[in-house]
Amino acid sequence: MKRINNAAKRSMMATGITIIVYLGVLFLKPDPHVHADEGLEIMGHDDHIHVVYRPVFELSPASINSIVAYFPELQTQVQIFGRAAQAGQMVSSCREMREWATQTPADYLETELSEREARELRNLYSKITPDFRITSPPPGETYGLQDPAGCVVIQTEEDRIFLQFGRESAQGFSRYMRVNGGEQIYIVSRYFYTTLTELIAEITG
Repeated sequence: MKRINNAAKRSMMATGITIIVYLGVLFLKPDPHVHADEGLEIMGHDDHIHVVYRPVFELSPASINSIVAYFPELQTQVQIFGRAAQAGQMVSSCREMREWATQTPADYLETELSEREARELRNLYSKITPDFRITSPPPGETYGLQDPAGCVVIQTEEDRIFLQFGRESAQGFSRYMRVNGGEQIYIVSRYFYTTLTELIAEITG
């Protein structure tokens, strides 16, 4: 009888463990849960959970009419309309949208992008997904956004998105960014910044 009771106990324990494992698998199956206030998407998988940030904004690449950027240190504006890319000298700042967003410098250089280059630029700036969001910056910390190092305006028929880029992150792979002058600060790939500075260097070569 004792052996039977022990066997029953072992069977019950095994059944309990199986139920726990089954419930764990159910819980971890891919079932995105969006935290709207934080812009987070928590993805559960069979063996792990990871967090993905939702895009700050998302446009149809085909809807983008122009991309205009200004970099105070270079004192240079760059404009992309379709396949035409222009770069010219201008003295302004990125603290707000100013003349650089709507005016073309008197003296500018122009190049024609390939279809692939123009398409890649529209695709790149149609959606920006941050690596991280800073919700509570330390007192007095501005991340270089009090006098931004660069700014970009993405123009569609119905909308205009204003990006301001602050200083690089400590690792140098990212930059701090703000959208439409909002309080939320994002850490994004430096590629959104360097793509246009490299285009300026290519045009003005």
